Amino acid sequence: MKKLLLVAVAGAILPGMACAQSSVTLYGYLGGGVRWTNGLKGGSSVAFNNNILAGNRFGISGEEDLGGGIKAIFKLENAFNSGTGALKNTGVLFSQAAYVGFNGEYGRLTFGRQVSSNEYFSILIDPLNGQGQTLAVAPNALYYFNYFTYDTRFNNTISYLGRVGGLRYGASYSPGGVAGNTRAGTNVSFMTLYQWSGGLAGFGYQKQWNAAATQWAETFQGGGSLVFGSARVFLSYADLNVSASTAGAPNRHDQMPGVGIVYLPTPAIQLTAALYYDRATHLANAKQGDGHKLTTYAVAEYYLSKRTEIYAEADFNGLSGAYRSDALNIAALGIRSGTYSTTGFSIGFMSRF
Repeated sequence: MKKLLLVAVAGAILPGMACAQSSVTLYGYLGGGVRWTNGLKGGSSVAFNNNILAGNRFGISGEEDLGGGIKAIFKLENAFNSGTGALKNTGVLFSQAAYVGFNGEYGRLTFGRQVSSNEYFSILIDPLNGQGQTLAVAPNALYYFNYFTYDTRFNNTISYLGRVGGLRYGASYSPGGVAGNTRAGTNVSFMTLYQWSGGLAGFGYQKQWNAAATQWAETFQGGGSLVFGSARVFLSYADLNVSASTAGAPNRHDQMPGVGIVYLPTPAIQLTAALYYDRATHLANAKQGDGHKLTTYAVAEYYLSKRTEIYAEADFNGLSGAYRSDALNIAALGIRSGTYSTTGFSIGFMSRF
């Protein structure tokens, strides 16, 4: 009888011990509002604001202590439209993250759909923390996303992140999986930065090939941020080269400096502003494809609680030269060909869990 009692007690205790060594977290962002935009095909519009600052998403992350300072980790994150309930990426359930791996004293190694190392660095030097949902407020996405698929995440990616004191470094590789062609659909990336009390500075690099290995896109980025009292100031510089798919055509080349600030005058108020100036030559790999684009935005957020806020946002994009007819830019902003500028205003409500 005593043995049976001991077995019963052990059976009740051991599952609890296993749970104590692991954890699973459910989290998410949910918001919406109203957005007015001009310069569009047909004029101006009033539309639903699908949380332009952070997007709508929910995720599940977890870790399990394997002993020896090593943990097994995973993350699944979905993005969706709160106005319609539709997936952000059609046919992709976990568009923001779907990876598994290990984390420990010697760094983090992950496998699956995730950001590249260069994109990881880009997020750290972005005033919106890489969460802007349109090129109207995130023109720097051009320098870290998948240029040939317009995706902000990379499939089938192997990523490593390490840290020694204030030095952080990482590399990632996305194999294309095409027999007989080691370049087709691949992406290779690395980054390094140094972080100290109140600041960070570093650089990132990325090169990717299209599905047929007939074109490549290469990005160099540098920048950092520094705290001044209640404000954090951001500086960045990005350089993009895209090869032509036809012989004799020139490479596209973009150079984009940026500056931004996040200021907290009170614990309940956050003010964010940024400016980017993109100087492009040979847009669409055309010999007469030179153009400039100025992007600026300002955001005011008021926190009703630690998890709930209301916000107002304004953005402006000014275009010149070939940028007024660039197909990629027109599609991303939804503007009409030939327009000189587009302006947007958004108000919204967002809650986190």
